[in-house]
Amino acid sequence: MMTSFGTVPRMIDQRSRPDALPARDDAAALRSAGGDADLARELLDALLAGLPAEIQEFRACIAESDWTALAEHAHQVRGATRYCGVPALDEAIEALERTARLGDAVLISDGFSAVESQASRLVDALRV
Repeated sequence: MMTSFGTVPRMIDQRSRPDALPARDDAAALRSAGGDADLARELLDALLAGLPAEIQEFRACIAESDWTALAEHAHQVRGATRYCGVPALDEAIEALERTARLGDAVLISDGFSAVESQASRLVDALRV
């Protein structure tokens, strides 16, 4: 088995391209809600209402260098993003979870920036 830790950041960069994904995927949200448009909207509204607090919790974990808590929190938030039809934000949060598990502060900082960027992108997309 070959181990190459020098390629980890590049591997993460290649897997995580949230900008290439749509901010919102209405069809995926509807599928996740079993075809119930009202439920899909409720799930999205709940995600959006809680997103500022979730981002603040990410920020607190990063400030404390608590990578375990950051990874766990990212994993929990992904429980919501997976069902809301927000693929770019979901991918950014998944990447943040992966980098938190690696414990690399530079990658974590980049990952958190991507989460903030995709959250803003989602809000902007919903305004249109």
